[in-house]
Amino acid sequence: MEKIPHDISFGGFYLSPILVSGLFGVLAALLTARLLDRYRLSRYFANPPVVIISLSIIYSVFFGAVFVGI
Repeated sequence: MEKIPHDISFGGFYLSPILVSGLFGVLAALLTARLLDRYRLSRYFANPPVVIISLSIIYSVFFGAVFVGI
């Protein structure tokens, strides 16, 4: 039987699992971008904003698959 994702209750507000995984994905991408900037690794990318958007999508899918169960 497949696991069906349910709404997540946060302080009386019900949030969609996709919204929660997207939020965690964006936060993880921003943290990764700060680490890349700190160690000067972002200079190797031709377009760093596109890399941040790509990382946020990758992290969102990862968090959705592993933690939320989408």
